[in-house]
Parts: sequence; C-alpha cells; structure tokens
Amino acid sequence: MTVHALEAIVLGSVLVVAAWTDIRYRRVPNVWLGLGLVAYVILFWLFGFDPWKAVLGGLLGLIVFLPFYWLGGMGAADLKLLGLVGVYLGPQGVLYSALYTALAGGALAVLALVLRASRRLPYAVAIAVGVGVYEFRSFLSF
Repeated sequence: MTVHALEAIVLGSVLVVAAWTDIRYRRVPNVWLGLGLVAYVILFWLFGFDPWKAVLGGLLGLIVFLPFYWLGGMGAADLKLLGLVGVYLGPQGVLYSALYTALAGGALAVLALVLRASRRLPYAVAIAVGVGVYEFRSFLSF
C-alpha cells in the first residue's frame, strides 16, 4: 500500500463519518476532526510529509469558504472539515476539492428544492463528495 493510498483511506474514513453524523444528527463532532488531525500527525511522523504544504493547505481550506460561514450559509464544522482536508491534500488539492465541493453542494441544493426539504443541508456530504471526486481524478492520473 502506498503512502498516498493510506492517506486517502484515513481522510476518506473521517469524511464518511463526518457526512454520516451530519446527515443523522445535523452536526459534525469536533472529536472526529481532532482524530483526523491526530492521524495526520502520526502519518507525518511516520512518513515525513512536508509541514508547509499541510499548514498552507489547512489555512487555505479554512479561508476558501470563510465568506459563506460569515453569511450563515455554512457551519463552523464544515469550515473546519475543509481545513482538515487542506492539511491532507495541500493547497492545490484543497482548491480543486473546494471546486468539486461547490458543485456537489449546488446539486444537493437542487435536490433539496425538488424534494421540498426545509431543513439545513448536510454540507459535510458535499465536502465528502467533492474530495472523493478529487481523489478519484488524482487516482486516474497516476
């Protein structure tokens, strides 16, 4: 198993749990985000990833959707989740993931309108789909 595959499995696991808890309970517990960060630190310690790539990716992940958080269109947990995605994927990966996330979020909003859902959208689902699309496209380019 490659290091990239191990990274993708860990991040994918965090995203699946985050999406499930967002659908089920309408929240993403900080404990899952913290465990995802601890797992990255362990991977960093074992494999020696670039710390600047992780820091810049994490900050960019937080900044990209910050205006939507300020406007009330996104919760703090969604913002922190995208920051964690940035830690794992770095600046370029989080930007592409944010683009795919926005597209997935738009599709989710259209689905909510069609189904006349009046509840808050579980945006962790859109983040998980967006990151999944990015990882799949990255896998195809290997």
